[in-house]
Amino acid sequence: MILFLLLIAFVLCLWLCTKMLTAFRIFILVFFLSIVSVNADASKLKLMAEEYPPYSYKQGGKPHGLFIDLVQKIQEKLDGESSEVTFYPWARGYKMLQFGDGDALFPMCMTAERSGMFKFVGPIFWDDVYFYTTKDSGIDLKELGDAKKVGKIAVTRDDVFHQNLVSMGYTNLDVSSSQKCDFLKLLRGRADLVPMGRKAISYFFERNPELDLSVLKRVGPPIFFTSSYIAFAHDTSDEVVRKWQAAFDELKMEGEWLKLLDKYFPPDKVN
Repeated sequence: MILFLLLIAFVLCLWLCTKMLTAFRIFILVFFLSIVSVNADASKLKLMAEEYPPYSYKQGGKPHGLFIDLVQKIQEKLDGESSEVTFYPWARGYKMLQFGDGDALFPMCMTAERSGMFKFVGPIFWDDVYFYTTKDSGIDLKELGDAKKVGKIAVTRDDVFHQNLVSMGYTNLDVSSSQKCDFLKLLRGRADLVPMGRKAISYFFERNPELDLSVLKRVGPPIFFTSSYIAFAHDTSDEVVRKWQAAFDELKMEGEWLKLLDKYFPPDKVN
C-alpha cells in the first residue's frame, strides 16, 4: 500500500515537472502527498514495550502478549506492515517517549498527568490493583492507610503504581527498575508490600518461574483501578492516533479483541 502511494506521488511529481503548473494539479499533488505522509507515519513507528507479562514479553527471543498481538492486528488493518517492537525497562521507555525518542509505548495506564503528556489509544484492558505480601509477614491491612505504616513498599520507577502511590501520600516507597525486582525484594525480605493488578499477577509469576507465587497473599482493599492503553508521543499526528483508535474499535466490533482477552486472561487463571 505504501509503495503504491509513493509510486503515485512520484508519477505526479514527474507530471508536474513536464506540464504547466496549475492550481488544480498542485492541489492533487498535495492531497496525495498528505496521504503518503500519514500512512508512512503510521507504518514507520518506533514501538516500545516493557517486559510485563501477559501484556508484553519475550519468549524464545520473540515478542508475545496481549498488547503485542493487538498492535500487530491494528497494523495489519492499517497497512499490512508490522513495525518491530523493542523492549526497554519501564523508566527508560517512558523517558524516551516523553522526549520524542520513540513513537509509542505500551502498556501504559492513563493518569491526569499523563493525559497531557501523551496521546492514547484504548482503553485496552482494566484491572484492580492490590497490595501483596508474604503469607508469613504478619501484615494485615484493615484500610489503605495502614500500608503507610509498614517498612517498605517496592515499586517500579515512574510506573502507574509508583506515581499513584506518591500522589496518595506514600513516602515509604522503595524504587526498583522492574516488577520482577519488586517481587524479588519482597520474597527476599527486603520489602514488605508490592502493588500489582489482580488479573495480571498469576501470569506475571508464570512467566517468571523463579518467583514463587504460592508464598504470597493479597491484603487490604483495592488501592485503585487502572485502565491500560497504547500511548503515543505528544507530537504524533492526530490523524495517526485516530487511525489506530478506529482500527482498534473495528477489532472490538469483529470480536478479535475478546478473543485476545480470552487467550491471555481465561477466568480460571485470574487470581
